[in-house]
Amino acid sequence: MSNILVALFLGLVQGLTEFLPVSSSGHLVILQGFFGKEWTGNVLFDVSVHLGTTLAVIVYFSRELVGLIRGVLPWTWDREKANTVLGLFVTTIVTGIIGLTFKSRFEAMFSMPALVALMLLVTGLLNFITELRYRHTGISGQVSILNAVIIGIFQGVAIIPGISRSGSTIFAGVIIGMDALWATQYSFLASIPAILGAALLEYTGMTQALSVVDLAGMFSSFIVGLISLRILVWTLKKHRYFIFAVYCWLVGSVYLVSGVL
Repeated sequence: MSNILVALFLGLVQGLTEFLPVSSSGHLVILQGFFGKEWTGNVLFDVSVHLGTTLAVIVYFSRELVGLIRGVLPWTWDREKANTVLGLFVTTIVTGIIGLTFKSRFEAMFSMPALVALMLLVTGLLNFITELRYRHTGISGQVSILNAVIIGIFQGVAIIPGISRSGSTIFAGVIIGMDALWATQYSFLASIPAILGAALLEYTGMTQALSVVDLAGMFSSFIVGLISLRILVWTLKKHRYFIFAVYCWLVGSVYLVSGVL
């Protein structure tokens, strides 16, 4: 299989799993191992596909992002939107502190597929609890500083491969009383500075430019990311979140059992 096709496939996997609460990093770690050493630990490619999904978030939530920008401008200031921007800033700072503090430990975990599979089981548990505590009504359109800190902590811990960023932050939002759809929107808005910051941090130490293979993965993750965002919102509206819990348990268990056998 050519590198372009592998890149398109891995980009597809990234785009599908970044937003669904099943851990994109966990899937990439497990699948990259099947395509040889050149794909394992390929940081530049990982950065590329994450940038693709971040662009998908920006496009999907473009209206909300424009509203937040207008909300902090002096001539169109809106208290609720300004508070949301402040909350996103706090969440990003907390996530950044955790990421920088434990950066080397988190990076080491990307070479431990068995640990990744175990963390998928944890993600499944978070999804299952989210299903039990699902809220059609609750806090909507705003976030307190304390809640922003809590979500930032969960987003920081989700750097561990196998722990879903979206799954853990939506779990945190629902647990602290946020409406499920608002928790989902806040989760993805918070992902934009977190992923862009992480990508910039990784890319600054590199000398090579993005290759055609990297760009293929980015394009694939962007297109599929837009689709998976719609799937996630649909499942939340239809109250079918338990599907993701079962999926994580199944994938994690199969990998652990296959490793033992």
